[in-house]
Amino acid sequence: IKSNMAAQLVVALLSVAVVISTATENVQVHSKDSKPNFVMVLTDDLGFNFPGYNNPEVITPTLDSLAADGVIMDRHYVYRYCSPTRGSFLTGRYPMRLVATRANLIPWTLPDGINTTYTYLPKKLKEAGYITHHVGKWHQGYYEYDMTPPGRGFDTSFGFLVGGEDHFTSRTGNLPCGVPVDLSYGFKQNKSVFPAYGQNGTYTGDLFSARAEQVVRTHDVSEGPLFLYVALHNTHAPIEAPPDYVAMYNFSFDKKNHFMGQVTFVDHTVANLTKALKESNLWDNTLFIWTTDNGSPPSSAGSNYPLRGGKGSLWDGGYRVPGFINGGLIPSKLRGTHFTDAIHVSDWYATFAVMAGLTPSDDSGPTPIDGVDQSDYILGKSVSGVRQEVILDHIMYCVAPGNTSQCVKGQTPDFPEGHYPNHTTGALLSVKNGSIYKLIVGPAQQATWYGKFSPNATGKVNYSEFVACWPKPCLFNLSEDPTEHIDINDNSEIMMDMLNRFKAIESSYHPPKTNPSTDPQGLCEVVEKTGGFLAPWR
Repeated sequence: IKSNMAAQLVVALLSVAVVISTATENVQVHSKDSKPNFVMVLTDDLGFNFPGYNNPEVITPTLDSLAADGVIMDRHYVYRYCSPTRGSFLTGRYPMRLVATRANLIPWTLPDGINTTYTYLPKKLKEAGYITHHVGKWHQGYYEYDMTPPGRGFDTSFGFLVGGEDHFTSRTGNLPCGVPVDLSYGFKQNKSVFPAYGQNGTYTGDLFSARAEQVVRTHDVSEGPLFLYVALHNTHAPIEAPPDYVAMYNFSFDKKNHFMGQVTFVDHTVANLTKALKESNLWDNTLFIWTTDNGSPPSSAGSNYPLRGGKGSLWDGGYRVPGFINGGLIPSKLRGTHFTDAIHVSDWYATFAVMAGLTPSDDSGPTPIDGVDQSDYILGKSVSGVRQEVILDHIMYCVAPGNTSQCVKGQTPDFPEGHYPNHTTGALLSVKNGSIYKLIVGPAQQATWYGKFSPNATGKVNYSEFVACWPKPCLFNLSEDPTEHIDINDNSEIMMDMLNRFKAIESSYHPPKTNPSTDPQGLCEVVEKTGGFLAPWR
């Protein structure tokens, strides 16, 4: 299933296939004892109220079918915005261990990125002979080669390096040197990242869908098992979808039509990818995960209904996202079921490692992995997950805008001057007496419920209008109150235990507090050298 542009694009991408991949078209059937393939599809900014299996208004037949035939993850937790979630998946660490929680690696002129001493997942899987590919959004730092996808262990990469771009032009940012194009190829074999000349101007959803299919259809199992990380840009702002997808909807608020078109485009991308896996005889030996990086931003477009808050907030509308597991490796007894225990995005690192026959650890970097192995549940060897705690957030500095060096222990720079909390803020999940409790140490903005689509046509969303869990923290029993309506902060034993645990986390590793100085000159020099494209500049 492809939009009109996709068919034209396949020809363009295949014309560079000899550069992008050394694999052949000869697909071989896997042996019974071969290592599994891993395919992770990460959607961007899609809230809990989408896809269609949570909301009948949206057209997502493929996602709905795969979810119904697989395992729906009821409590899949990520970070509350982009880069830290991706870094957590790729390093196995909690987002609180990553510098990306400081400023989401914004602006693009920051010479900054996730600690290069961490062993990224593709490099870890290379130890087991995996062929590794990245498609789509990166957003892990890129100012030096070692922070780029091939520098982190991906054999090939095709996508964009920063956190957002125009879906049609691939242009991003607003630098002193203009608005450059962010679209590049990366190759581990010759340690290179270079502009994808001639590809911008086509809807990037088509580009990424075609490349992901090509990776699958050209994969040669005799060279090793496959790890494919597809990081889609939909449904991130700007809210743009091809006209034929927008035309599938007829809501009075036109922005909703465009957003829904983006969601349906994601569905068609997954349809194309899973079809390729099946036709290439890879599906039966594949673990396929679909999820998203954070909740929808109420000020941009989307919905986290019925959850409270949204992207950027301490509420479950920021952290709890839709997702499912499928692929031929899922036992028949698990199909059509729900995984109701908590699972964190960092768990995929340990889970993939164990399923690949590796030790689920990484001794490099300033702190060991936080993710836990969930493979026993996925393979039907256990009836439950293994997590008793999830550290959702533990912020000991403000989200630093630009090159600000004055950082306090607050949550966000949106609070009026003088209203920054002078203490650690964050959120903690804990399983106690068979129930999942959540502690929020605020101030917690977006302390409201934004409905089934936000924004609406009546006005802008003000994140600081509703603030809660301040000055006293909040406690919720998510097992009984998943929408965080009833604060049960009553100085109970559970509350005191969780507050003490939250305080104890302060002694564990946290990244440096301040951003480095921006380097617009260095970035602009490489933009001039490449003819208007972003690329590593140091």
